Amino acid sequence: METTTTERRRLFATEMVGGRAVYRLQAATVAAGILLVLYYRATRVPAAGEGRAAWLGMAAAELWFAVYWVITQSVRWCPVRRRTFKNRLAERYKENLPGVDVFVCTADPHAEPPSLVISTILSVMAYNYPSEKISVYLSDDGGSILTFYALWEASMFAKKWLPFCRRYNIEPRSSAAYFSESEGHHNLCSPKEWSFIKNLYEEMRERIDSAVMSGKIPEEIKLKHKGFDEWNSEMTSKNHQPIVQVLIDGKSQNAVDDDGNVLPTLVYMAREKSPQYHHNFKAGALNALIRVSALISDSPVILNVDCDMYSNNSDSIRDALCFFLDEEMSHKIGFVQYPQNYNNMTKNNIYGNSLNVINHVEMRGLDSAGGCLYIGTGCFHRREILCGKKFSKDYKEDWGRGIKERGHENIDEIEEKAKSLATCTYELRTQWGNEIGVKYGCPVEDVITGLAIHCRGWESVYMEPQRAAFVGVAPATLAQTILQHKRWSEGNFTIFLSKHNTFLFGHGKISLQLQMGYCIYGLWAANSLPTIYYVMIPALGLVKGTPLFPEIMSPWATPFIYVFCVKTLYSLYEALLSGDTLKGWWNGQRMWMVKRITSYLYGFIDTIRKLLGLSKMSFEITAKVSDGDEAKRYEQEILEFGSSSPEYVIIATVALLNFVCLVAGLSKIMAEPPSLVISTILSVMAYNYPSEKISVYLSDDGGSILTFYALWEASIFAKKWLPFCKRYNIEPRSPAAYFSESKVHHNLCIPKEWALIKNLYEEMRERIDTATMSGKIPEEMKLKHKGFDEWNSDFTLKNHQPIVQILIDGKNRNAIDDDRNVLPTLVYVAREKRPQYHHNFKAGALNALIRVSSVISDSPVILNVDCDMYSNNSDSIRDALCFFLDEEMGQKIGFVQYPQIFNNMTQNDIYGNSFNVSYHVEMCGLDSVGGCLYIGTGCFHRREILCGRIFSKDYKENWNRGIKERGKENINEIEEKATSLVTCTYEHRTQWGNDIGVKYGFPAEDIITGLAIHCRGWESAFINPKRAAFLGLAPSTLAQNILQHKRWSEGNLTIFLSKYCSFLFGHGKIKLQLQMGYCICGLWAANSLPTLYYVTLYGLYEALLSGDTLKGWWNGQRMWMVKSITSYLYGFIDTIRKCVGMSKMSFEVTAKVSGHDEAKRYEQEILEFGSSSPEYVIIATVALLNFVCLVGGLSQIMAGVWNMPWNVFLPQAILCGMIVFINMPIYEAMFLRKDNGRIPTAVTLASIGFVMLAFLTTTAAVGEGEYGRQGGVQIPFQAATVAAGKLLVLYYRATHMPAGGEGRAAWVGMEAAEVMYTVGRPVVCPVRRRTFKDRLAERLVTFVRYNCLSSNWILVHA
Repeated sequence: METTTTERRRLFATEMVGGRAVYRLQAATVAAGILLVLYYRATRVPAAGEGRAAWLGMAAAELWFAVYWVITQSVRWCPVRRRTFKNRLAERYKENLPGVDVFVCTADPHAEPPSLVISTILSVMAYNYPSEKISVYLSDDGGSILTFYALWEASMFAKKWLPFCRRYNIEPRSSAAYFSESEGHHNLCSPKEWSFIKNLYEEMRERIDSAVMSGKIPEEIKLKHKGFDEWNSEMTSKNHQPIVQVLIDGKSQNAVDDDGNVLPTLVYMAREKSPQYHHNFKAGALNALIRVSALISDSPVILNVDCDMYSNNSDSIRDALCFFLDEEMSHKIGFVQYPQNYNNMTKNNIYGNSLNVINHVEMRGLDSAGGCLYIGTGCFHRREILCGKKFSKDYKEDWGRGIKERGHENIDEIEEKAKSLATCTYELRTQWGNEIGVKYGCPVEDVITGLAIHCRGWESVYMEPQRAAFVGVAPATLAQTILQHKRWSEGNFTIFLSKHNTFLFGHGKISLQLQMGYCIYGLWAANSLPTIYYVMIPALGLVKGTPLFPEIMSPWATPFIYVFCVKTLYSLYEALLSGDTLKGWWNGQRMWMVKRITSYLYGFIDTIRKLLGLSKMSFEITAKVSDGDEAKRYEQEILEFGSSSPEYVIIATVALLNFVCLVAGLSKIMAEPPSLVISTILSVMAYNYPSEKISVYLSDDGGSILTFYALWEASIFAKKWLPFCKRYNIEPRSPAAYFSESKVHHNLCIPKEWALIKNLYEEMRERIDTATMSGKIPEEMKLKHKGFDEWNSDFTLKNHQPIVQILIDGKNRNAIDDDRNVLPTLVYVAREKRPQYHHNFKAGALNALIRVSSVISDSPVILNVDCDMYSNNSDSIRDALCFFLDEEMGQKIGFVQYPQIFNNMTQNDIYGNSFNVSYHVEMCGLDSVGGCLYIGTGCFHRREILCGRIFSKDYKENWNRGIKERGKENINEIEEKATSLVTCTYEHRTQWGNDIGVKYGFPAEDIITGLAIHCRGWESAFINPKRAAFLGLAPSTLAQNILQHKRWSEGNLTIFLSKYCSFLFGHGKIKLQLQMGYCICGLWAANSLPTLYYVTLYGLYEALLSGDTLKGWWNGQRMWMVKSITSYLYGFIDTIRKCVGMSKMSFEVTAKVSGHDEAKRYEQEILEFGSSSPEYVIIATVALLNFVCLVGGLSQIMAGVWNMPWNVFLPQAILCGMIVFINMPIYEAMFLRKDNGRIPTAVTLASIGFVMLAFLTTTAAVGEGEYGRQGGVQIPFQAATVAAGKLLVLYYRATHMPAGGEGRAAWVGMEAAEVMYTVGRPVVCPVRRRTFKDRLAERLVTFVRYNCLSSNWILVHA
């Protein structure tokens, strides 16, 4: 009974929010997960050089997030909900209610339109509360006559608006909101009266808007109130006298509305402004209002609202008084805060401005801890607490203050007296802004003032009624959102770093829970740094190959996944519970990141700058209006950018960085998929050659368990694949290529057997691809081979022990296929990797394979192929042996090179990747002068020459080496012995990489190794059989193509500029023609400069002869130019930088896979751009420059601008026109295409800028002078005529030099380019090789054993 009585007396109720037990359990598990994450970070720190700095940074960021998460729990532990009983208030106090002063602040009539301000004013004047007890004050910090005029208009309209609101009890009581919401008249209104009031309002708004647009008040209006006389021509917004004008005096008998009811008091105030005094922004305005209102009305309760936050609930005052007038708890309550709601939110909250979670969750949690924050609007205060009163149990509020009559003072005297309280000097040497009033010195004056009130012993309550109390205008553009949150985060962080830090200032005064609650917002700005780190470093780690998280199947991945998933799901639950939509929550997550990397970052920086005295505090007003287009996009939920804000640079940079890193990282992870690698492995295992004499070695520089698993699968499948291949003599013997080519069974195959093998292969490939995508090997598979035990949780790509695993031992009697034939030996090698040692890329891997193979098989012939170059001709070994075993010439041949041919070429070779001319002409020509180049794949070597042997006529090769039995060593002992040969330290103080093995220190390790072999006296042979020996994957995007040619050109130029330059290193060792042949590739990069400056029939003849189509030749010409001005230019620059020690050598892997859309465009022969690569800027600039110059030049020739005959410029016009014609697809990609492969807009704009820059900077070089100058047997013959022509061209250049200022610099540059082109290609006599395998078979039945080395590169450099 006692409880019931108490409940009946109370004017408000406090209820605990349910579901706390479940939440606390969830929080406990998340806390455990966070601790495990931090433990993992602390105990798994990588070694120096292996991403330690990035790892420690991640640990620091996660530690910060963990601390911040703990802080956020303070408001979620036990939130409360408040309910009021207004009926009890009315019963108990009837009309004996306290007066209420309402403060509205505005500062700029353009950012905060007066028509919007007066809607707020009218809404607070029309409260469901005795009007004589309401006083409304408008502070105009802009001191604008336009705002005063609008307020005067509102005072006139209020006489009709207030009776209308009360008569029909309408909601909301903002005239703008009411008439925009009610399309038809109110149900209780007469249509005539509704239309009459609506017309009055619209006429008033039109008058106000017209005055604002014109900046002028009609003269007849100025005569209607004395207040207009305060403004003169010398008055500015930052320099004017104080103005106080009482437009409605609520204590005057004449201040009545049309129904005869008293009107609320309405006061306009513009405090004095002077340039030599600081005005303290909104805090200064509020303090001036406190003083002025104390003189005019002196109500015990003060409500302040922002000018755009109209009253949406006419009972808000009564709700607030239920807290202030409650007999039991009211004496503790200093202020009542309502939430900040918006009426212009889009359905899905595009900018995350709804604050729903803050309003529904966090503010309630703060309320339970003793007080929610004062957020600067929608807040009812006791006047005394704003004047510095400390809480005391004995304090009794005088609720009747301000109601008594004024006395004998008239309104003019009161206004004059009030003006003296709003001067610049009034606060000097007082405690205003410190102990009294709203606090100064902080952009968020509201939060610090609320903290001070709490620390003086007062509590606050948070009231969230069913009908929102106040509704405002949220920022409708991204720029406004960022600006608002920058101000909030900067202000809160300023508090955190000041003496008012809640843990210091609030210690012993407020609860720890409330101290933590304040820090949620105080640390917004500080959150920017770990967030930026977290959104950038993992992305860079992905593209650089630095793992920063545990493997997905590691037990340590569980806490990471659990914490992420549970926090995300709980965040979604909170958002949906608070009224957000699913998409709204997602938009909120996006904006959470955007705000942290922009608003909060700038807030952090500005706070630090202010603390260091580098800048001063400012207050930036968030605009309350947007133009029509912006508003339309906002309603459509389209993000608004528009301006060139520096914050957008950060957003775009982070977004683009993560996108590029994701694409690049995934492309590198999937650059050489294991399913592609094993197709190559199976093709070389299935050669038409005795299997017991074949040993296949796979070097995995990624040290990936996925690759090992794929190789193990291949070793099982080989037992069926090899008999199938040999039984039906199929070609090619790569299962991927074979089954993709033959859609139906082979003519000689039994259909059932063909289908069986195909199904086995597809099942194997599916298992491998599934494992690759998931990153997980089935546990039952790991039990089937001891090699899987080599991998553990500490194993990383750049830090692991050496691994050598023999999956098939060809010398073991049990190593047989399904036809009981011996299987080839199959070995997996992953050399040791440690951060402190350089691994020398592919060259280091090949040298490791040479040593390992010498222990296991030691065959006299070695073949190396890239993992994507499968064997397409099962007789390739026999073709190569025809050279090595020839009795007359075989002793001189050190290696036999096959061409690098691709099976994914388009009909017209869109990217010029076929190398047809190189293989049909240049390599044959080099073969005629002692040796073709070693190109790194598809090459058979004598083992001895790779080990540094010098040619000698007396040398006799031991072709039987490796064939004898192994002896008593078992397989495990051999693996251990081989493992010791692939450690990081094995090559120290040896000649490996110098005189022994493949050479180190060059990106093109193959070319320089071949040159060294030639210089040791050996020759080489180039064979291009009718059926291609090896087929691979050409780059299928322009970016991949440019990357590949950049690496090749850079490597070859590095050789040319080193001591291994063929003219120096080869002098006296190889023929001059071969020296010049090496320079063809060596000068690729150098060609970039004259091509950039300068940019034919025999070239077409060569191409057609080599198998190109006409369009393919044309594409080749285009790509020749593109490569010259991108790949070769970057290769040239990088080589020079390395030579002068400005950068280190790296090895970039060309991706072997492309996206579906990219592949589709490649098949359609459409150039692929897509990304904002700097190489594309060069391509677009050159193309655009030539187009503009051609059009401009021809137009000026036709117009006779230069006063000279047109034929003088005909050669230049032809050259320029040819380049334009070549670049037609570039123009299409820049301006016409809409697909994702087009040239990005940023690249197009950059190229336009560079073209404009070129026009501005080339006048001196080109000049503007007057016209004053007149102007078998077949190959050597053609070459001689071309040589004569080139000499005549050079003679013309030398003898017709223009005068200075007439384009001499341009002329000399053209001459230099033409000299470069003249020396670019040597004259050679190409040869063609044929082999006689039948003679080889007759002569040697079983004689030679050989090794096949296949290198797998899943490698990313940090």
